[in-house]
Amino acid sequence: MPKPSQRMRRRRFVTLVALSGAALAAAPLSRASAALSRAAVKAQAKHPPTPAIQREIANQVKSLAGQLQTIRKFELPPGSPMAFVFKPLRARRGR
Repeated sequence: MPKPSQRMRRRRFVTLVALSGAALAAAPLSRASAALSRAAVKAQAKHPPTPAIQREIANQVKSLAGQLQTIRKFELPPGSPMAFVFKPLRARRGR
């Protein structure tokens, strides 16, 4: 076992970082795909929404479409003021 004070060579360090990064990149993908497939199976196993829920969803979709249409039809005159201006604050120097 190497001494704790002994330094690691740059090539060894880069190799370890690359291998650990590749392992981290590959592992979550397999877990995420498994979780998605389990969620899809659960969603198919559930019963379909009731007619009342379907009507409410259709009502909300229609309402949202109307709101978006109203927003898109609104015309701003050229040279109108901006809605907001982002002005970052300077960091305070702590004591």
